[in-house]
Formats: sequence, structure tokens, C-alpha cells
Amino acid sequence: MAKKITVASTLALKESDFDETDKSLSNYDDNGSSRFHIRFVESLSIAEIFLNGQYVSLSPYDVIMISSKQPMTIKNLGAPAELNLFAECLRAPTPLNMVIAGDNPMVHDLMNAGENDPHYIVYRYRDNDIKHRYFELIAELERQDLNDVFVDYQRTMAVGLLFTELLRNHEATISISDSDFPGKDIHHASADTQAGSIFNYLVLHSQTATLQGTAAHFGYDKNYFSRLCRNLFDKSFTEQLAFIRIELAKRWLALSSKTIEEIAYELGYKNISSFFAVFKKALNMTPRDYREQHGYQRLKH
Repeated sequence: MAKKITVASTLALKESDFDETDKSLSNYDDNGSSRFHIRFVESLSIAEIFLNGQYVSLSPYDVIMISSKQPMTIKNLGAPAELNLFAECLRAPTPLNMVIAGDNPMVHDLMNAGENDPHYIVYRYRDNDIKHRYFELIAELERQDLNDVFVDYQRTMAVGLLFTELLRNHEATISISDSDFPGKDIHHASADTQAGSIFNYLVLHSQTATLQGTAAHFGYDKNYFSRLCRNLFDKSFTEQLAFIRIELAKRWLALSSKTIEEIAYELGYKNISSFFAVFKKALNMTPRDYREQHGYQRLKH
């Protein structure tokens, strides 16, 4: 089901907002075949979503692909927010679902993880007329008589084209830092899910993460995991952890009231001098200079 909504202030989205025609939302058909409900939110303006305890800011044409049935809250950030909502039920095994999901590894990883735990992937687009038109086309086809087998088939093909468009250039459009990838069982997952899951873990454990501890968390030998990180991130585990710490530092310096000492401690630096040295080497300015240029205190004046 596809539809457009306008959020005047705050709106709590429930599962029925995505699919008004399938109230039971069972994971199985009457014949016993499994079903997987996947949901999309396409932002047509600036908005913010609160999902799984995290805030995700959205700009025009950004998309979130969500596997969870859990409610989410949408807020506007000034003017009323406009969004496209879309839900698709994938049934397995059916030939048409191979057409829809195709070789999209992120979709398969979400399906394998199931719907009980909340997972989502954020796509950042400055502009994407093709992807947006697929959303509009699906909505238009759903306004027609879907009992017409030809219309229903066209809708199915349009959904498949949407999935294909999201897969195109996904390395550049997926926001790893804002996404919540499936679990820690990543041995047979796609490279994108592996990278996202490791990235999420390092963000959550930036203060204490070690190569050996992270490898053990994901069930890998330390040396193998080191090579895996090099392949996934094109940098060593240590370099990737340092990169994440700098990105978190930039966010906290700009958006929080935490002191620089608190930030250094929460990121795992033994002393503030080490934090200053690493930060200045990465950005050619001190944390204090960065906060003066980008911090929220500057924006308040």
C-alpha cells in the first residue's frame, strides 16, 4: 500500500498506517508460506523520525527501508512534513518475489533477520527523480483496480524497479552511520550488511572496542576479522575505529553540551591531550576550534 501523508507537528505511525488492508499482519499465509512485510518512508521535506530509540533526520528524497512492525514517531522541523509511505508483502517462495527482491542483498538480509527486531536502512539522496517517480507510479497503480491482473502485474514490476533503483549506487547513498543493520550473525550476510553491523557495533562501543573483542562478538578469529575489516572499509580496524571516534566527536561537539573532557572520556581516550592530538591531525583544528565554528552555542546567537 502506498500513500502520501502530511505531518503538522508530530505523528505516531502504526503498522496499520502502512497497510490498511491486512489487519492481522501475520507472517504466514493460509497455505503456510512465509510472508515478510517491508516498509518504506520517503521524505518529501525536512523531517525527523524516532525509531528504535534513535532519531534519524531526513532531507527531501531520503528513504528509510524498515523491517520492524514497531511504531515510529515522525516530527516536522518547522514547516509541515510531507512523506510517502509504502509497504510491500514479500511471500516466499514465489517466482514474482524473485523479480521484486532480485539480487538486492540488503532486502534478503532484512528478510533473514525477520520482523521481530527493529532494523532499517537509510538512503540519502540529494535528488533522485527516478526513485521518486517509482513511488508515485506505485501509488497511482494502487488507485486502480488491483483485481485486474494486468494492473496488479504492472504494480509488481514497478516495485521490482524501485528495489533495483535503491540498489543502484547504493555504496554512495546508504548512510551506514544512521542505519540499523541486522544483528551480529553476519557470516553469510552481504558485504553491506557486514560493514553496517560492524560499524553500528563500533559506534555503540567506541569507548571500549578492541579488535579481539569485536572479532569475538561477531564470532570470528581475530586475524581473519582484521582482514575482513580491511576488505570492507579499505582501512584497518584501528583506522576505522579512529574514524568513527572522530565522527562521533564532531557530532557531539556540534550538537551537545558535553564538555570536551567528557567527550574524550566517552570516546575512550586515556587523556584529553591524546584526544586533541588525534582530532587536530584529522581535521587540522582543535576540538575547541571546531565547537566554536560548528557548535550549537554559536547557532543560538
